[in-house]
Amino acid sequence: MLEKQLQKMDLDLATCLFTGLSTECLQDKRLIWEDGHFTTATPKIFAKEVIRFVRRKELRSISNPFEISDEYFVHAFQLNKFLFQDLILVLCLRTYYRPEADTNTIPLDLRVLATLTYLAHGHFGALNDLEAFRLCQVSILQRCVPQVCQTIVHFMATDYIVFPSNNDVTSSIKLGFNSQFGIPNVVGILDCFHVRLSKVDPSHNRSFRCRHGNLAINVQVICDHTMRFLDVNPRAPGGASDISVWKRSHIHGIVKNLFKTEPAWLIADRGYNLEDIVINPYRCPNSISELRLNAVLERMLGVLDTAVVMLTSRFRCLKTILPYNHQAAANIVTACATLHNYLLSKDCDIDERRMSIVPMRKPLPNAIFEDKWSAGYKNREYVKACCFGDN
Repeated sequence: MLEKQLQKMDLDLATCLFTGLSTECLQDKRLIWEDGHFTTATPKIFAKEVIRFVRRKELRSISNPFEISDEYFVHAFQLNKFLFQDLILVLCLRTYYRPEADTNTIPLDLRVLATLTYLAHGHFGALNDLEAFRLCQVSILQRCVPQVCQTIVHFMATDYIVFPSNNDVTSSIKLGFNSQFGIPNVVGILDCFHVRLSKVDPSHNRSFRCRHGNLAINVQVICDHTMRFLDVNPRAPGGASDISVWKRSHIHGIVKNLFKTEPAWLIADRGYNLEDIVINPYRCPNSISELRLNAVLERMLGVLDTAVVMLTSRFRCLKTILPYNHQAAANIVTACATLHNYLLSKDCDIDERRMSIVPMRKPLPNAIFEDKWSAGYKNREYVKACCFGDN
């Protein structure tokens, strides 16, 4: 597993670039450089070099966080030391980071680690026993979180949260859903969840108060069959309905454009309207094939439920009340989704002990009338016929 993660590191050459080393000096050292990739021995050598780079302007000595045990490192920050080095180098390269221009009193590596700790736990308690953070006040660490999350959103999200825009990627996702569930032309699963806020502008209290009475933002997400998020929209107030968030989102127009060239559908629950680009379960199933299709669609919706639970279990700050404003909270949510996709791309599995139980969806009562007048009714009938025949 470790070797696979090392081979998937984004910035092998960037490591040399930032540490001032050249690849030529590594090629005759077989324990470090093999077949154009760094080996398992490399991170042990480069850990100090990475810290030395991001702290080049530091005059005082600060403890190296890499010196703690591997187990505690993963517990505190939710990724191992090798992936953290990769993440730091990604951020350095994409932001053209230079330590001499960094005016922050806390080194970059510690700012990122503090943010990862908050995202993982919803507090900074895991840093209490670390010498590197002994002199850092909580108020200072809290200011690091929105800054680092904004950097992740601006410089990483566009690469890791990407809705399919070309035929090859779209076809791959459609094939994945079809092979897993037998439903053709599906490009994603759509739903919303709430993230609570501690306070908002008093003039907006009503719009941010969700149906449970809490101040929150309503986060719309779309995922694929691998539980990777294709789109995240955390800008809507908690009082907005899922349908209104969907209708006003930029992704609505993108899926509409996909549908113009070839069939492309999103799967959603019955809280959404049946559309030409949205398929949801029958409101009043009256045949075996309709019941069977509903069961398949419920299983597909379970993929998104699992993805959201995985996201909120890995980044437990999303289960707490965020002490930030709407804009900062939106960046925190997007940063968490970006890191979720980043870790999936590195084959980094979540610790099963952190994974919460995926809740069962509450069954909705059958409607009196089926939505046969909607633009998507024929599409759902086509899907039913493809999967189970016309009966």
